[in-house]
Amino acid sequence: MKKSSNHFVRNSLAMAVAMGISGTAMAAPGQPIVQWMEENFAIIEVDQAASAYKDLVTIKDGATVPVAWDMWSGAPGTSWQVLLNGEVVHQEAIADTPVQKGVVDLLVKTGGQYALTVKLCDDTGACSESAAKNIVVADTDGSHLDPLDMKVDPSNGNYTTPENTVVGTYFVEWGVYGRKFSVDEIPAQNLTHIIYGFVPICGPNESLGEIENGNSLAALNRACAGTADYEMVIHDPWAAVQMPQGDHIHSTPYKGTYGQMMALKQRYPDLKILPSVGGWTLSDPFYDFVDKSKRDIFVASAKKFLQTWKFFDGIDIDWEYPGGQGAHPTKGNPDLDGQAYADLMKELRAMLDELSAETGREYQLTSAVGVGYDKIEDVNYIDAVPHMDYIFAMTYDYYGGWNNVVGHQTALYCGSHMTADECNGTGLDDEGKPRKGPAYTSANGINLLLEKGVPANKLVVGAAMYARGWTGVTEASMTDPTNPMTGVGNGKVKGSWEAGVIDYKDVVRDYINNPSVQKFYDEAAEAPYAWNPATGDLITYDDKRSVMAKGQYVKDNGFAGLFSWEIDADNGDILNAMQESLQGNVVITPPPTDVPPTDVPPTDVPPTDVPPTDVPPTDVPPTDVPPTDVPPTDVPPTDVPPTDVPPTDVPPTDVPPTEPPTNATPWVAGSTKVANGDVVSFNGACFEAKNNPGVWESPVAGGNWFWTEVPCDGAVITPTDTPVVTDEPVIPTDEPTLPGSNWDAAAVYNGGDEVVVNGVTYQAKWWTQGDNPEQSGDWGVWKKL
Repeated sequence: MKKSSNHFVRNSLAMAVAMGISGTAMAAPGQPIVQWMEENFAIIEVDQAASAYKDLVTIKDGATVPVAWDMWSGAPGTSWQVLLNGEVVHQEAIADTPVQKGVVDLLVKTGGQYALTVKLCDDTGACSESAAKNIVVADTDGSHLDPLDMKVDPSNGNYTTPENTVVGTYFVEWGVYGRKFSVDEIPAQNLTHIIYGFVPICGPNESLGEIENGNSLAALNRACAGTADYEMVIHDPWAAVQMPQGDHIHSTPYKGTYGQMMALKQRYPDLKILPSVGGWTLSDPFYDFVDKSKRDIFVASAKKFLQTWKFFDGIDIDWEYPGGQGAHPTKGNPDLDGQAYADLMKELRAMLDELSAETGREYQLTSAVGVGYDKIEDVNYIDAVPHMDYIFAMTYDYYGGWNNVVGHQTALYCGSHMTADECNGTGLDDEGKPRKGPAYTSANGINLLLEKGVPANKLVVGAAMYARGWTGVTEASMTDPTNPMTGVGNGKVKGSWEAGVIDYKDVVRDYINNPSVQKFYDEAAEAPYAWNPATGDLITYDDKRSVMAKGQYVKDNGFAGLFSWEIDADNGDILNAMQESLQGNVVITPPPTDVPPTDVPPTDVPPTDVPPTDVPPTDVPPTDVPPTDVPPTDVPPTDVPPTDVPPTDVPPTDVPPTEPPTNATPWVAGSTKVANGDVVSFNGACFEAKNNPGVWESPVAGGNWFWTEVPCDGAVITPTDTPVVTDEPVIPTDEPTLPGSNWDAAAVYNGGDEVVVNGVTYQAKWWTQGDNPEQSGDWGVWKKL
């Protein structure tokens, strides 16, 4: 039957109404709006003011991220979600009300940069999404960071490291101070390993107290406050995680060298960074590791340290030395230490394997070792090396200014001036006693390690990015007048940061490019040296030729590679040669070696120079004044002709000049500028500058960090108590005590000490001497209270 037109109209209207209802039901809910929220979070939190390690770090399972949102207009939803980078991390139902809102505390367990959004959805699956909030969840693996912006000296080439080859170097925590060398300056494109110097162990550290009037030990004691003996800590929190570097700002969760290394790993994810535990002045706790209970504490602490600082890729042990002959004169048990070393490696490997199972990462276990025969003989390498990845053989510091016996400090083979008996350790020494072992050379030491069971493919040979040397080596003292290496020293040569040690870049400037200096190369030893006849300065070092010889030696013998101490001293020559010697593929050819160095030591922070295996803390005010002179990695064997300093004793930190100064500059506080080694007169006495004193660091009777009091015999002394300066007001030699003031320019203040200047109270943030609180500024050492 035919339907009427009215019936058609009624049906069409009903359909339209139904479609309208359906369309409303399918419309997306109103858009949610995320309320104001913090944008920076951290899974591991760092206290920016703490000095004690237990207060410095707070470890959490994840970062708590509070999220609040609301929706004021539009259709309601029935559920809502929180998304991070498009992935749903939270979801829950919501009541159907005109105004909807929700809150949740997210626990984010993975660091990263996230776009956070909220979705509001209905039962049909239609959703509306909020505008994104960009948040950062920081973690110590650096996953929240962009790759580090680099500032590498263009003298460094770009190389492709051969497969299964190690090219490593030390970077030291204190390098950010006087040396002004930060992580972003490391030519990491040419490295497989960075060894970070250094990480201490709490407990008995008497050797550290022997340097810098106990300030270094005091800093460690502050770091260890509340931490059990034999646990690892950060020695200098300011340098490591609190000092702004590069683009760091106050709110940056991880600053300092650690923060930059986290970003460095984002740029070079295959780079291995290892914390070096121990060293010359921080090896005392190792001697207690003959007790397994103490090793257990340390191993558990090492695991926690790696869980806390996730950018590290393992552990490097620098015990100097199992069996004794380290910085502490009485520590060491030749019968027990060698096995304790092997047991420690076995237990650390078990811990690292356990950690690998938890994280899915691989961790390396390495050790820096001495190569003198007397440093090798007591160690049970045959039981240790199966658990280890690499042995960093410290093939340097064979000779140096701690005594006046000259020689090649990093030679591959025996020098041409040595007899066969001297080289081989046979026959009688100059005292008529049987020699106890072969001469200190790289090849001799490596051969002994091989004999002790160290596999060739785990041995990494060391190169020196610095020189050691003596002054006063005269032709008359030489048994062969054509060879300065047959002469006798007369004290330490003037150094870059301390007497006796010169950065390689300064060697280039002051010796290699100096026409008055005679340059030599001992082909038998594969060792360069240089001598200035006018001063008697004699230095021994590595250069491109000697490093190329070491690289060839590594390849010929199937060794693992090369490493160096320490990267801030290089101008590119040594690391380039390391790569080229191992047949790296050159992409960019570096310029010649006569590029002048750019590192000029400042005068406002006491610098330091620590020998290649030392662990002293930083030269920073925040935690300590670093040591200025530490015994070498390997002290020449006892059968060397008698010296003025016993090989196993800590050498004196300052060697007074052997001849009285011929002239002394009057010291005027605030105006006199000096370099290390300069002599000034002050209050009727003479002082030799060290550690780059600033214009306000006036000499103190008896000497201090910046000055060594020396004889004035023959010096031209001008009284300095009332200097007269033309057209300028008279500047007193010491800053006066101002009214309402108790600050003393000559006094030493440690972090937390308070002083008053002109009625205003200031608190020291770290160690300081001579820094006027009124001139400190926001980033200075003094904080106005």
